[in-house]
Order: sequence, then structure tokens, then C-alpha cells
Amino acid sequence: MALGDYFKGPEYKAVAARLEVELEAQRQQGHAELNALQAKFDDLETKAREIGILDLLAVKKQIQAEETQLANIKAQVASAHTDLDAVRAQLRVVQQQILGAEDTVLLESFGLYTPKYQFTHSIDYKKRLDEIREDQKQTARGLTGR
Repeated sequence: MALGDYFKGPEYKAVAARLEVELEAQRQQGHAELNALQAKFDDLETKAREIGILDLLAVKKQIQAEETQLANIKAQVASAHTDLDAVRAQLRVVQQQILGAEDTVLLESFGLYTPKYQFTHSIDYKKRLDEIREDQKQTARGLTGR
């Protein structure tokens, strides 16, 4: 430290004190500007709510939620259409089977049906069924331990 600095000490103190006062004034001015800007922001925010700008954000969120829901519903509809097509295909198969059965019944009604069994009358067929049922009863009784 030089001897000249020793003599300039009070001058440095005065400069430091002046700078501290200026700093404090700047802080107060900054706080005042901040408060003014906050008040202006609050005022603009109130006006924006009145106009509906902030509601616009809520509407955008609602639109996004509705679009998501719409996409889900479209997926469900597509799945339902796929299921419907599968059921229609099954219906066609069953209708073909019904048509085949109707053709068989029609042939039987005209006497053009070829029987699978060697019975000439339905009475013979009934007798044979009764015999088979009686055999089944006897077998069932034998299996139950009687």
C-alpha cells in the first residue's frame, strides 16, 4: 500500500458512501418499477380474462381432449365394423347350410332322397331306435353296479 493511498482513504470512503447511496436509490427505483409492472400485468390479465384470451387456452385443452375422445371412438367404430364383417361372413355360411338342409327336405318330400339306413318303413326305424335305447339303459345299469 502506497503512502498516497493512505491520504486518499477519506476520499475513497466518500466515493464508497456515494456509490452505496446510488445503489440503494437504484434498488428502490427497481422495486418501484417492478411494482408498477406487476400492477400493469394484473390489469392486463384482468382485461384478458374479460376478453377471453385465457379462456382460449382452456378451450384449446378441451378441443384436444375431445379430439382424443373422437380418435378413441373412431377406433371403436372400426373395430365394430370388423366384427360386423366377421358376423356377416358367418351368417352367409349358416345361410348356405340352411339352403342345403332345405334342399334335402325338399328332395325327401318328393321321394328323391336316398336313405342312409336299410329300413323300408319308419316303423322299422322306430323299433330299431327303441332296441338301441334299451341296450343303452342296460349298459348304464351295469356300469352303476346294480
